[in-house]
Amino acid sequence: MRMVKMKPKSMDLETAMQKFLLVKESQHTGEETMKDYRNCLARFLADSHNSLDYPLLKSDVLTFFAAIPDTSPARYNKPFQTINAFLNWALEQELIGKNPIKVHKLHKRRDDGNIKPLPVDKLQAFLASLDKSTYTGLRDYVICMQCSSTKESRRRSDWQSSTPLPSAR
Repeated sequence: MRMVKMKPKSMDLETAMQKFLLVKESQHTGEETMKDYRNCLARFLADSHNSLDYPLLKSDVLTFFAAIPDTSPARYNKPFQTINAFLNWALEQELIGKNPIKVHKLHKRRDDGNIKPLPVDKLQAFLASLDKSTYTGLRDYVICMQCSSTKESRRRSDWQSSTPLPSAR
């Protein structure tokens, strides 16, 4: 009798995602991370062809990331992390041949933060509010002066005119 090897039925994207989530739960991934995984993967699945076939998956990934508005790096980076983790897992499990994110050299967006300069009057008011008669107040004052690009001569004159060092209690 001749043995015929049956080709295993290919898994769809939704089933693979469910298995991925199960693996992450069994690894005791944090509650917030699991919530992020579920939400992001559900959004990706809703816009996809529900297939692990590489040409369709590649198209789905590129379309998904192209549709993310360019409002902030975090809005892009969170789904990037989630989908990349899923695709790396699928690659590890040999469900896909290659990760479309790596093939197309997609990267996380750099987050320079939203740093705004502090007006001088507000900085002066803050520095004046620090209690320089205590160790912690004086320490905070010195750190703020150093971090605010205050000129050394200004720091030195403020130091000399400040109250004497507090005694240790």
